[in-house]
Amino acid sequence: MIGDRDYWDKGYGADVISTLVDYVFSLQKFDRVYLKTLEYNSRAQKCFGKCGLTPCGHREQDGYHFLLMDLDYATWQASKNRTK
Repeated sequence: MIGDRDYWDKGYGADVISTLVDYVFSLQKFDRVYLKTLEYNSRAQKCFGKCGLTPCGHREQDGYHFLLMDLDYATWQASKNRTK
């Protein structure tokens, strides 16, 4: 979370998520990145979508409703090849 609103909408969040996804797939050799975000958090969902994650389900936990999102290695690799 970027707590200081002066830094919102400047691309920092997407840069951090993209860097983390690149690290996970390139150096850690994971097959899939998976996350959950509160269903009402459209700002986070937009950021995650910009980084290639797509909705894959819903979950309720402790009275909260979450949107599940994921990105697999093959999809990430294909997007990397398209941007070269």
